[in-house]
Amino acid sequence: MKHGKRFFLVVISILGVMLFSCNDKEMSYETYVAKELASGERNDSLIYGIHFGMTEEEFKSYCTGMNLQKRFMPNPRGSAVRLALQKGFGAPVVFDFFPVLHSDKPITKVTASMKYRDFSYYDKTYDIGNLVIEAEKYFEDGYGGNKFIAIPHENILLKHMYVKIDGNRKILLKPTFEGQELQIEFEDLDVDLE
Repeated sequence: MKHGKRFFLVVISILGVMLFSCNDKEMSYETYVAKELASGERNDSLIYGIHFGMTEEEFKSYCTGMNLQKRFMPNPRGSAVRLALQKGFGAPVVFDFFPVLHSDKPITKVTASMKYRDFSYYDKTYDIGNLVIEAEKYFEDGYGGNKFIAIPHENILLKHMYVKIDGNRKILLKPTFEGQELQIEFEDLDVDLE
């Protein structure tokens, strides 16, 4: 009977520590966001001249000009802008992006994806872990500021997502379950969409 009570207390203690740890991680992310927003720093620069605050018309006009220069191309489905990236990556990467548009409001969020152009499950060069490391370095070198930190992934089958917040600009890297694509979100945390 004494061993049963002792076992029960140990289990309750472990569960308490685990629950406290989970809440502590969430609080540290919330604290991170609050600290960056409190800094008052504005970072609107996104991708190759795209920035928060652009209107849909400005975005389309800018992309048309970049397409005429052969710097931007449409992705195969015609649903996003595609860039070919080589510098900073161990193998060529394709980067697709498009803003989330809200009627006549300026751009406050851009969704993107990145994957190795010649991806193969049989070649470790194309492992999603390598892509995450290279993407983190690419964005940290390109934007400066804070480093990426690991946060729990939305999908419980995957371990981490990676976030970098500099003032109002959040960059979130989300590995996918398929293991070949890295989903990316650029979001202005200092806006009200209502």
